[in-house]
Amino acid sequence: MRQYQQGDVLFAEVDGVPAAARAVAARGTSYVLVEGETTGHAHTVEAAPEVELFEADGVLYLRTKTGATVEHQEHHPITLAPGAYEVGRVQEYDYDAEERRAVMD
Repeated sequence: MRQYQQGDVLFAEVDGVPAAARAVAARGTSYVLVEGETTGHAHTVEAAPEVELFEADGVLYLRTKTGATVEHQEHHPITLAPGAYEVGRVQEYDYDAEERRAVMD
């Protein structure tokens, strides 16, 4: 299975979108995958008929029939191959606090 990374966001290829997933609406002309907490920057994909975004149990899934380019103000664009992807965050482990947390761009 393919994996892609753009900054703190991971895209892991999956066999398909869960049946219980619900469609997520685009914001204007793009789907917002992950928003920055302080900068207002966001990882986005242009909304198009061949690109769909879903959510199930707090997890986002991106499905693209022809591939999709992920954009962000501070990173180079990346192009995902056609398929379905779980959208996740890079995790780091704090050994002093003995806890895992998402990396923030």
